[in-house]
Amino acid sequence: MKKMPPRARKWFRLTGKTLTILLFAIPVHAQLNMSTPSGQPERGSDMRQTVTDAQRNMTLRILMSAMAILRDDQAFDPAHLIFGRNFAIQPTLGSTGSEYFFENSIFPATQITLLTKEDPTNYAANLEKIKVVPSTFTIWFSPLATGITRSTLEELLQLGVGYWIDRNGNRRVGNDIGIVPPHIRLHNYRYRTLDQPASRFPVNVEFTFIDPDASAANDEAPTMPVLMMVRLKRDDFKTAPR
Repeated sequence: MKKMPPRARKWFRLTGKTLTILLFAIPVHAQLNMSTPSGQPERGSDMRQTVTDAQRNMTLRILMSAMAILRDDQAFDPAHLIFGRNFAIQPTLGSTGSEYFFENSIFPATQITLLTKEDPTNYAANLEKIKVVPSTFTIWFSPLATGITRSTLEELLQLGVGYWIDRNGNRRVGNDIGIVPPHIRLHNYRYRTLDQPASRFPVNVEFTFIDPDASAANDEAPTMPVLMMVRLKRDDFKTAPR
């Protein structure tokens, strides 16, 4: 098993409550240009960088591949994925699953992970005998992904527009989950995938965009929402109709 390097520990422990606290503490409009000790920019730290067509195209290809793994149950081989180089694997505490960390040469500062866990449809008493399956894919963009709209993602990932499914299986109306306080301008959206002929599992999808700052005096400031994060999470307990 690959040992988690210091850079990966620094990047990927900024999740959950810790990340939420940082996002509330650091206004997006400040456009901080912080760096890690390795010289890599922090997650979503610089909105001024230009995203190339190659980066946008790679983003869409990565998302399509991740969806095929989670929804259609295509094979997950961390050594041969369009995600990039699998530079670290971190065992999951209390599970036989792991978190895989990838670095893509097209946008090396962007953080890409895929989480595996025990197959929840297998009820064997011995965890060691339960197959480990892909569970959650997450990508945090740096630089932030300009030029990728919600409608593009909705069509690309074949999402149901107008509703999402919560953790209890309840159908919720709408996709707009709301925006955090104005000085942050993070806007979250949730979806459920539509059933497709090749579907094996439904997938819950979450986007985080940064809304444009209406008060910004800088002509270079984004005028459209900018994509910050995409998360795809398989709903293993409900196989899609065949």
